Amino acid sequence: MGRGKDYLRFLEERRKGDPGYRSGRVFSSMCTLPKREVVRAYLRFLETNALDPRVFPSVRELEEEVVEEAGRLFSCPAAAGYVASGGTEGNLMALWVAREVTGRRKVVAPASVHYSVRKACRLLGLKLALVGVGEDYRADPRKVEEEVDRETAAVVATAGTASLGLVDPVEEMAEVAAEKGCFLHVDASLGGFMLPFLSVDYEWDFRVEGVSSLTADLHKMGGAPIPSGLLLVREGEWLERVGEEVPYLGGRTHTLLGTRPGASVAASWIALKLLDGREARRCVQLTRKLAGGIRGVEGLELPVEPELNVVVFRHESLSCSELERGLEEKGWVVSRSDFPEGIRLVVMPHHRPSHLTAFLRDLRLSAEGAWKGPRGS
Repeated sequence: MGRGKDYLRFLEERRKGDPGYRSGRVFSSMCTLPKREVVRAYLRFLETNALDPRVFPSVRELEEEVVEEAGRLFSCPAAAGYVASGGTEGNLMALWVAREVTGRRKVVAPASVHYSVRKACRLLGLKLALVGVGEDYRADPRKVEEEVDRETAAVVATAGTASLGLVDPVEEMAEVAAEKGCFLHVDASLGGFMLPFLSVDYEWDFRVEGVSSLTADLHKMGGAPIPSGLLLVREGEWLERVGEEVPYLGGRTHTLLGTRPGASVAASWIALKLLDGREARRCVQLTRKLAGGIRGVEGLELPVEPELNVVVFRHESLSCSELERGLEEKGWVVSRSDFPEGIRLVVMPHHRPSHLTAFLRDLRLSAEGAWKGPRGS
């Protein structure tokens, strides 16, 4: 026991070096502190395995309820799917399903698509055709249409891009996909649990007839712990195309992973029960406030207006490296956008108005040259 306690103390010391979400000084991550009730659910199911419903039938029942409830939220109560680890797994599975159902081996996506789509195409032996975006940095349906052909298995749209938090024109892209008889997959890892609760009525989910599948992450705006994501497909029979028999368990699996944490299923179940959209609306309001404060700093500009909870800004003369280093020396963790180039901030539920005030103060000091360092370092 003594050695175990020593190891725990060692781990606690390691964690002291992490910026952590509790400080509110992390603006780089799309994940946040999970809700207490959800953490309790996760811990109570810590030893359960979602692969084995004979031993853990409660996990199977909870997962079916999660899929049904999420299906209703995303306008398709009859949707099929499962609790995944997150958007990367969701994108990989969706493209695998599209390949198996259509028998085609090409994917068309805008250049703003998440990097996991590139990874998925390499793993699945799919040809990926990236097309340019419009002046607003969203997918350009005309450019998508030019690239889609009878060899295309899927078109990928994004509801909440990683760099800018923008929503692609899903309806127009769905029309293109339907015309060529291919899938339209929507990566809503960020926006999935925000968009249904906002005042703007976006058309991005299964309400759009051509949407075949979508992925959304509860560990982002849903209040669940990592890893907690969802993959949904419009037709349950599609998942059968990637199903596998598990002889030693006496059943079939339709998931990418074999052993899966039942804890994520239980956490997702209670997270959906508690989901009411207040956090999503609050984060969008804080994002607009943050964007307004950035506009008030001399020399700073926003290449695009924030749509969800992501803000990107740049300086007319200072490099991103200078701004980033200045903020990091003051204790802020920010990230980069390369499309367009700028400093990227993500406002999550762990942020408060006081965090924004402190950040804007330090940003103003950095932008006004209070921090000195070699240009472009």
